[in-house]
Amino acid sequence: MTTQAHGAAPAVTAPAVVPQRSEIRAFAAADVPAVARLFKTTFRPGDDVPLPAVETYLRDLFIDGPDFHAASPSLVHVTAAGHVSGFVGSLSQPMTVNGRAVRAAHACSLMVADPKQDSLAGARLLRSFVGSAPDLAFSETSSALSRRMWTRLGGRAVSAFSMKWLRVLRPAGAAITFAARRWRALGALHPLGAFADRVVANKLGETWWDVPPAPDGYSTTPVEGDAAVSLITDLSSRFALRPAWSAAHLAGRLAHAAYMPAFGDLVCAKVTDRDGAPAGAFLYHVRRNGLATVLQILARENAADGVVAGLIRDAHARGAVALAGRCEPSILEALLQANCVILQRGSTTVHSRDPEVLAAIAKGDAMLTGLAGEAWSQLIGGLTARPHPGPAAA
Repeated sequence: MTTQAHGAAPAVTAPAVVPQRSEIRAFAAADVPAVARLFKTTFRPGDDVPLPAVETYLRDLFIDGPDFHAASPSLVHVTAAGHVSGFVGSLSQPMTVNGRAVRAAHACSLMVADPKQDSLAGARLLRSFVGSAPDLAFSETSSALSRRMWTRLGGRAVSAFSMKWLRVLRPAGAAITFAARRWRALGALHPLGAFADRVVANKLGETWWDVPPAPDGYSTTPVEGDAAVSLITDLSSRFALRPAWSAAHLAGRLAHAAYMPAFGDLVCAKVTDRDGAPAGAFLYHVRRNGLATVLQILARENAADGVVAGLIRDAHARGAVALAGRCEPSILEALLQANCVILQRGSTTVHSRDPEVLAAIAKGDAMLTGLAGEAWSQLIGGLTARPHPGPAAA
Protein backbone atom coordinates (compact mmCIF):
# COMPACT_ATOMS: atom_id res chain seq x y z
CA MET A 1 0.00 0.00 0.00
CA THR A 2 1.31 3.44 -0.89
CA THR A 3 0.50 6.76 0.71
CA GLN A 4 0.49 10.23 -0.82
CA ALA A 5 1.88 13.25 0.97
CA HIS A 6 -0.65 15.93 1.74
CA GLY A 7 -0.79 18.50 -1.09
CA ALA A 8 1.41 16.40 -3.43
CA ALA A 9 0.51 15.96 -7.09
CA PRO A 10 -1.60 12.82 -7.71
CA ALA A 11 0.44 9.85 -8.91
CA VAL A 12 0.19 9.08 -12.61
CA THR A 13 -1.27 5.56 -12.69
CA ALA A 14 -3.50 3.51 -14.95
CA PRO A 15 -5.99 1.54 -12.80
CA ALA A 16 -6.54 -1.98 -14.11
CA VAL A 17 -9.82 -2.74 -12.36
CA VAL A 18 -11.50 0.50 -11.32
CA PRO A 19 -12.99 2.71 -14.07
CA GLN A 20 -10.66 5.29 -15.61
CA ARG A 21 -10.91 8.81 -14.17
CA SER A 22 -9.44 12.24 -14.75
CA GLU A 23 -5.92 12.89 -13.52
CA ILE A 24 -3.29 15.57 -12.97
CA ARG A 25 0.16 14.86 -14.38
CA ALA A 26 3.30 16.63 -15.53
CA PHE A 27 3.14 18.59 -18.78
CA ALA A 28 4.93 16.64 -21.53
CA ALA A 29 5.98 17.33 -25.11
CA ALA A 30 3.02 15.32 -26.41
CA ASP A 31 0.65 17.75 -24.64
CA VAL A 32 2.03 20.86 -26.36
CA PRO A 33 -0.45 21.02 -29.30
CA ALA A 34 -3.49 20.66 -27.02
CA VAL A 35 -2.21 23.22 -24.50
CA ALA A 36 -1.31 25.65 -27.29
CA ARG A 37 -4.87 25.47 -28.64
CA LEU A 38 -6.23 25.98 -25.13
CA PHE A 39 -3.92 28.98 -24.57
CA LYS A 40 -4.96 30.58 -27.83
CA THR A 41 -8.66 30.07 -27.08
CA THR A 42 -8.36 31.33 -23.49
CA PHE A 43 -5.90 34.23 -23.75
CA ARG A 44 -5.77 35.19 -27.45
CA PRO A 45 -9.32 34.83 -28.76
CA GLY A 46 -9.68 36.42 -32.17
CA ASP A 47 -5.90 36.78 -32.58
CA ASP A 48 -4.49 35.15 -35.70
CA VAL A 49 -1.09 34.37 -34.16
CA PRO A 50 0.13 31.13 -35.83
CA LEU A 51 -0.47 28.08 -33.65
CA PRO A 52 3.03 26.65 -34.34
CA ALA A 53 4.55 29.80 -32.79
CA VAL A 54 2.55 29.22 -29.61
CA GLU A 55 3.56 25.56 -29.54
CA THR A 56 7.25 26.38 -29.92
CA TYR A 57 7.15 28.99 -27.18
CA LEU A 58 5.32 26.77 -24.68
CA ARG A 59 7.80 23.96 -25.28
CA ASP A 60 10.80 26.26 -24.93
CA LEU A 61 9.46 27.94 -21.79
CA PHE A 62 7.92 25.09 -19.82
CA ILE A 63 9.93 22.03 -20.91
CA ASP A 64 13.28 22.85 -22.48
CA GLY A 65 14.23 26.13 -20.79
CA PRO A 66 15.96 27.01 -17.50
CA ASP A 67 12.61 27.77 -15.85
CA PHE A 68 11.76 24.05 -15.85
CA HIS A 69 12.48 21.99 -12.76
CA ALA A 70 11.54 18.33 -12.48
CA ALA A 71 10.42 18.72 -8.86
CA SER A 72 7.82 21.38 -9.74
CA PRO A 73 6.83 20.94 -13.40
CA SER A 74 3.96 22.51 -15.27
CA LEU A 75 0.83 20.37 -14.97
CA VAL A 76 -2.07 19.27 -17.16
CA HIS A 77 -5.54 18.05 -16.28
CA VAL A 78 -6.50 15.02 -18.37
CA THR A 79 -10.09 13.79 -18.70
CA ALA A 80 -11.15 10.17 -18.32
CA ALA A 81 -11.22 10.02 -22.12
CA GLY A 82 -7.56 11.05 -22.27
CA HIS A 83 -8.05 14.65 -23.45
CA VAL A 84 -6.03 17.53 -22.00
CA SER A 85 -8.62 19.91 -20.53
CA GLY A 86 -6.58 22.13 -18.22
CA PHE A 87 -3.11 23.51 -17.59
CA VAL A 88 -1.05 25.48 -15.10
CA GLY A 89 2.42 26.69 -16.02
CA SER A 90 5.30 26.52 -13.57
CA LEU A 91 8.25 28.92 -13.75
CA SER A 92 10.83 27.60 -11.33
CA GLN A 93 13.66 29.70 -9.98
CA PRO A 94 16.25 29.56 -7.20
CA MET A 95 15.93 32.25 -4.54
CA THR A 96 17.63 33.19 -1.30
CA VAL A 97 16.09 34.36 1.95
CA ASN A 98 18.55 36.07 4.29
CA GLY A 99 21.33 34.35 2.35
CA ARG A 100 19.82 30.85 2.60
CA ALA A 101 18.99 29.03 -0.63
CA VAL A 102 15.33 28.21 -1.30
CA ARG A 103 13.47 27.14 -4.42
CA ALA A 104 10.35 28.88 -5.68
CA ALA A 105 7.82 28.13 -8.38
CA HIS A 106 5.58 30.73 -10.00
CA ALA A 107 2.14 29.64 -11.23
CA CYS A 108 0.99 31.15 -14.51
CA SER A 109 -1.51 30.63 -17.33
CA LEU A 110 -3.98 28.63 -15.24
CA MET A 111 -6.69 27.63 -17.71
CA VAL A 112 -9.48 25.08 -18.06
CA ALA A 113 -11.24 24.25 -21.32
CA ASP A 114 -14.74 24.10 -19.83
CA PRO A 115 -14.87 25.44 -16.25
CA LYS A 116 -18.62 24.79 -16.00
CA GLN A 117 -18.31 21.12 -16.88
CA ASP A 118 -14.91 20.66 -15.19
CA SER A 119 -15.62 22.83 -12.16
CA LEU A 120 -12.88 21.28 -10.00
CA ALA A 121 -10.15 21.03 -12.64
CA GLY A 122 -8.62 24.42 -11.84
CA ALA A 123 -8.62 23.75 -8.10
CA ARG A 124 -7.02 20.33 -8.60
CA LEU A 125 -4.32 21.80 -10.83
CA LEU A 126 -3.51 24.52 -8.32
CA ARG A 127 -3.54 22.08 -5.40
CA SER A 128 -1.04 19.83 -7.16
CA PHE A 129 1.11 22.82 -8.12
CA VAL A 130 1.24 24.14 -4.55
CA GLY A 131 2.04 20.66 -3.28
CA SER A 132 4.99 20.31 -5.63
CA ALA A 133 6.63 23.69 -4.89
CA PRO A 134 9.53 22.99 -2.48
CA ASP A 135 9.74 26.24 -0.47
CA LEU A 136 7.57 28.92 -2.07
CA ALA A 137 4.67 28.82 -4.50
CA PHE A 138 3.39 32.16 -5.75
CA SER A 139 1.56 33.94 -8.54
CA GLU A 140 1.96 37.56 -9.58
CA THR A 141 -1.57 38.43 -10.78
CA SER A 142 -4.24 36.04 -9.54
CA SER A 143 -7.86 36.71 -10.43
CA ALA A 144 -10.52 36.82 -7.72
CA LEU A 145 -11.38 33.16 -8.38
CA SER A 146 -7.73 32.08 -8.28
CA ARG A 147 -7.20 34.09 -5.08
CA ARG A 148 -10.01 32.17 -3.37
CA MET A 149 -8.45 28.88 -4.46
CA TRP A 150 -5.06 29.92 -3.08
CA THR A 151 -6.53 30.86 0.31
CA ARG A 152 -8.45 27.58 0.54
CA LEU A 153 -5.13 25.79 0.07
CA GLY A 154 -3.59 27.71 2.96
CA GLY A 155 -2.04 30.49 0.90
CA ARG A 156 -2.63 34.20 1.19
CA ALA A 157 -2.98 37.31 -0.94
CA VAL A 158 -0.31 39.92 -0.19
CA SER A 159 -1.90 43.36 -0.44
CA ALA A 160 1.39 45.26 -0.62
CA PHE A 161 2.30 43.45 -3.86
CA SER A 162 -1.24 43.37 -5.30
CA MET A 163 -1.49 46.91 -6.63
CA LYS A 164 -1.04 48.48 -10.02
CA TRP A 165 -0.03 52.09 -10.61
CA LEU A 166 -0.88 54.47 -13.44
CA ARG A 167 0.80 57.77 -14.28
CA VAL A 168 -0.79 59.96 -16.95
CA LEU A 169 1.70 61.96 -19.04
CA ARG A 170 -0.56 63.42 -21.73
CA PRO A 171 -4.26 63.40 -20.68
CA ALA A 172 -5.85 63.91 -24.10
CA GLY A 173 -3.45 61.45 -25.69
CA ALA A 174 -4.13 58.90 -22.96
CA ALA A 175 -7.89 59.22 -23.43
CA ILE A 176 -7.49 58.58 -27.16
CA THR A 177 -5.19 55.59 -26.57
CA PHE A 178 -7.60 53.94 -24.14
CA ALA A 179 -10.61 54.62 -26.39
CA ALA A 180 -8.75 53.27 -29.43
CA ARG A 181 -8.45 49.90 -27.73
CA ARG A 182 -12.14 49.46 -28.40
CA TRP A 183 -12.53 51.63 -31.49
CA ARG A 184 -9.25 51.47 -33.41
CA ALA A 185 -10.15 54.25 -35.81
CA LEU A 186 -9.89 56.74 -32.95
CA GLY A 187 -6.12 56.30 -33.04
CA ALA A 188 -6.10 58.73 -35.96
CA LEU A 189 -6.97 61.49 -33.48
CA HIS A 190 -3.56 61.45 -31.77
CA PRO A 191 -2.29 64.59 -33.56
CA LEU A 192 -5.36 66.43 -32.29
CA GLY A 193 -4.77 65.04 -28.80
CA ALA A 194 -1.16 66.21 -28.83
CA PHE A 195 -2.31 69.69 -29.81
CA ALA A 196 -4.91 69.71 -27.02
CA ASP A 197 -2.34 68.63 -24.44
CA ARG A 198 0.02 71.45 -25.45
CA VAL A 199 -2.75 74.05 -25.34
CA VAL A 200 -4.00 72.93 -21.92
CA ALA A 201 -0.47 72.81 -20.48
CA ASN A 202 0.26 76.34 -21.73
CA LYS A 203 -3.07 77.59 -20.43
CA LEU A 204 -2.91 76.06 -16.97
CA GLY A 205 0.80 76.29 -16.33
CA GLU A 206 1.63 73.83 -13.55
CA THR A 207 -0.48 70.63 -13.68
CA TRP A 208 -0.53 67.33 -11.81
CA TRP A 209 0.64 65.50 -14.93
CA ASP A 210 3.75 67.64 -15.40
CA VAL A 211 7.03 65.81 -15.91
CA PRO A 212 9.04 65.98 -12.65
CA PRO A 213 12.38 67.79 -12.77
CA ALA A 214 15.52 65.69 -12.80
CA PRO A 215 16.90 65.43 -9.24
CA ASP A 216 20.09 67.39 -8.77
CA GLY A 217 23.01 65.42 -10.18
CA TYR A 218 20.96 62.39 -11.27
CA SER A 219 21.30 61.08 -14.82
CA THR A 220 19.80 58.25 -16.88
CA THR A 221 21.65 56.12 -19.42
CA PRO A 222 20.59 53.01 -21.40
CA VAL A 223 22.19 49.67 -20.51
CA GLU A 224 21.97 46.28 -22.16
CA GLY A 225 23.56 42.84 -22.28
CA ASP A 226 25.99 41.88 -19.52
CA ALA A 227 25.85 45.38 -18.03
CA ALA A 228 22.08 45.09 -17.54
CA VAL A 229 22.41 41.64 -15.98
CA SER A 230 25.09 42.85 -13.56
CA LEU A 231 23.12 45.98 -12.62
CA ILE A 232 19.86 44.11 -11.95
CA THR A 233 21.66 41.46 -9.90
CA ASP A 234 23.38 44.14 -7.81
CA LEU A 235 20.24 46.20 -7.18
CA SER A 236 18.12 43.17 -6.25
CA SER A 237 20.58 42.24 -3.48
CA ARG A 238 18.87 44.74 -1.13
CA PHE A 239 15.92 42.36 -0.61
CA ALA A 240 15.88 39.67 2.08
CA LEU A 241 13.97 37.38 -0.31
CA ARG A 242 15.22 37.63 -3.87
CA PRO A 243 15.92 35.54 -6.97
CA ALA A 244 19.30 33.82 -7.17
CA TRP A 245 19.51 33.62 -10.94
CA SER A 246 22.68 32.71 -12.75
CA ALA A 247 23.82 35.35 -15.23
CA ALA A 248 22.63 33.12 -18.08
CA HIS A 249 19.20 32.60 -16.49
CA LEU A 250 18.60 36.33 -16.01
CA ALA A 251 19.93 37.11 -19.49
CA GLY A 252 17.43 34.59 -20.83
CA ARG A 253 14.53 36.33 -19.11
CA LEU A 254 15.66 39.66 -20.53
CA ALA A 255 15.82 38.07 -23.99
CA HIS A 256 12.22 36.91 -23.60
CA ALA A 257 11.18 40.41 -22.52
CA ALA A 258 12.89 42.02 -25.50
CA TYR A 259 10.12 40.92 -27.87
CA MET A 260 6.74 42.25 -26.74
CA PRO A 261 4.84 43.45 -29.83
CA ALA A 262 1.79 44.23 -27.72
CA PHE A 263 3.72 46.77 -25.64
CA GLY A 264 6.51 48.21 -27.81
CA ASP A 265 10.28 48.43 -27.51
CA LEU A 266 12.11 47.35 -24.36
CA VAL A 267 14.11 50.08 -22.61
CA CYS A 268 16.54 49.21 -19.83
CA ALA A 269 18.18 52.20 -18.16
CA LYS A 270 20.52 52.90 -15.27
CA VAL A 271 19.98 55.90 -13.00
CA THR A 272 23.11 57.29 -11.36
CA ASP A 273 23.29 59.75 -8.48
CA ARG A 274 25.35 62.92 -8.12
CA ASP A 275 28.41 60.84 -7.17
CA GLY A 276 28.11 58.69 -10.28
CA ALA A 277 27.03 55.62 -8.29
CA PRO A 278 24.07 53.49 -9.46
CA ALA A 279 20.91 54.72 -7.72
CA GLY A 280 18.59 52.31 -9.50
CA ALA A 281 17.29 51.00 -12.79
CA PHE A 282 14.06 50.67 -14.71
CA LEU A 283 12.87 48.39 -17.49
CA TYR A 284 9.78 49.13 -19.51
CA HIS A 285 8.17 48.76 -22.93
CA VAL A 286 7.20 51.89 -24.80
CA ARG A 287 5.80 53.06 -28.12
CA ARG A 288 4.87 56.55 -29.24
CA ASN A 289 1.26 57.49 -28.36
CA GLY A 290 0.98 54.30 -26.32
CA LEU A 291 0.63 53.18 -22.72
CA ALA A 292 4.17 52.37 -21.55
CA THR A 293 4.23 49.10 -19.60
CA VAL A 294 6.76 48.96 -16.77
CA LEU A 295 8.44 45.61 -16.16
CA GLN A 296 10.67 46.51 -13.20
CA ILE A 297 11.82 49.41 -11.04
CA LEU A 298 14.76 48.81 -8.72
CA ALA A 299 16.21 51.46 -6.43
CA ARG A 300 18.69 51.73 -3.61
CA GLU A 301 17.57 52.93 -0.19
CA ASN A 302 16.37 56.57 -0.33
CA ALA A 303 16.84 56.75 -4.11
CA ALA A 304 13.41 55.64 -5.35
CA ASP A 305 12.19 59.23 -5.95
CA GLY A 306 15.02 59.91 -8.37
CA VAL A 307 14.59 56.59 -10.18
CA VAL A 308 10.84 57.05 -10.64
CA ALA A 309 11.40 60.63 -11.84
CA GLY A 310 13.95 59.35 -14.35
CA LEU A 311 11.48 56.78 -15.65
CA ILE A 312 8.70 59.34 -16.09
CA ARG A 313 11.01 61.74 -17.89
CA ASP A 314 12.31 59.01 -20.19
CA ALA A 315 8.82 57.78 -21.11
CA HIS A 316 7.62 61.32 -21.80
CA ALA A 317 10.62 61.96 -24.06
CA ARG A 318 9.80 58.81 -26.03
CA GLY A 319 6.23 59.96 -26.68
CA ALA A 320 4.28 57.74 -24.27
CA VAL A 321 0.89 59.06 -23.13
CA ALA A 322 0.87 57.19 -19.80
CA LEU A 323 2.84 54.69 -17.72
CA ALA A 324 1.58 51.65 -15.82
CA GLY A 325 3.16 48.86 -13.81
CA ARG A 326 2.98 46.61 -10.76
CA CYS A 327 3.58 48.20 -7.39
CA GLU A 328 6.10 47.02 -4.81
CA PRO A 329 6.50 48.32 -1.25
CA SER A 330 10.02 49.61 -1.96
CA ILE A 331 8.74 52.13 -4.54
CA LEU A 332 5.22 52.89 -3.27
CA GLU A 333 6.03 56.21 -1.59
CA ALA A 334 7.98 57.43 -4.62
CA LEU A 335 5.05 56.57 -6.90
CA LEU A 336 2.64 58.51 -4.71
CA GLN A 337 4.95 61.53 -4.64
CA ALA A 338 5.08 61.40 -8.45
CA ASN A 339 1.26 61.71 -8.72
CA CYS A 340 0.68 58.10 -9.70
CA VAL A 341 -2.76 56.57 -9.23
CA ILE A 342 -2.76 53.31 -7.26
CA LEU A 343 -5.28 50.60 -8.19
CA GLN A 344 -5.94 47.00 -7.16
CA ARG A 345 -5.47 44.81 -10.22
CA GLY A 346 -4.91 41.11 -9.66
CA SER A 347 -3.58 39.68 -6.39
CA THR A 348 -0.08 38.45 -5.69
CA THR A 349 -0.69 35.17 -3.89
CA VAL A 350 1.83 33.10 -1.95
CA HIS A 351 2.01 29.73 -0.22
CA SER A 352 4.92 28.70 1.98
CA ARG A 353 5.63 26.92 5.23
CA ASP A 354 9.00 28.65 5.62
CA PRO A 355 8.77 31.28 8.41
CA GLU A 356 11.65 33.36 7.01
CA VAL A 357 10.09 33.46 3.56
CA LEU A 358 6.73 34.53 4.95
CA ALA A 359 8.32 37.14 7.24
CA ALA A 360 10.24 38.74 4.37
CA ILE A 361 7.09 38.92 2.25
CA ALA A 362 5.03 40.33 5.12
CA LYS A 363 7.62 43.10 5.63
CA GLY A 364 7.68 43.91 1.92
CA ASP A 365 11.35 42.94 1.86
CA ALA A 366 11.00 40.69 -1.18
CA MET A 367 11.26 40.75 -4.96
CA LEU A 368 8.23 38.89 -6.33
CA THR A 369 7.04 40.74 -9.43
CA GLY A 370 8.40 41.72 -12.82
CA LEU A 371 11.49 39.68 -13.66
CA ALA A 372 10.82 37.53 -10.58
CA GLY A 373 7.25 36.83 -11.68
CA GLU A 374 5.87 36.22 -15.17
CA ALA A 375 5.66 39.70 -16.73
CA TRP A 376 8.93 39.11 -18.62
CA SER A 377 7.47 36.19 -20.59
CA GLN A 378 5.81 36.46 -23.97
CA LEU A 379 2.73 34.85 -22.45
CA ILE A 380 1.93 38.43 -21.38
CA GLY A 381 2.88 40.79 -24.20
CA GLY A 382 4.04 38.46 -26.94
CA LEU A 383 2.51 35.58 -28.91
CA THR A 384 0.23 37.96 -30.71
CA ALA A 385 -0.28 39.07 -34.29
CA ARG A 386 -1.71 42.42 -33.19
CA PRO A 387 -1.49 44.65 -30.09
CA HIS A 388 -3.77 43.71 -27.21
CA PRO A 389 -4.65 45.67 -24.06
CA GLY A 390 -1.82 44.53 -21.82
CA PRO A 391 -1.36 42.41 -18.68
CA ALA A 392 -4.58 41.16 -17.16
CA ALA A 393 -5.39 38.99 -14.19
CA ALA A 394 -5.56 35.34 -15.16
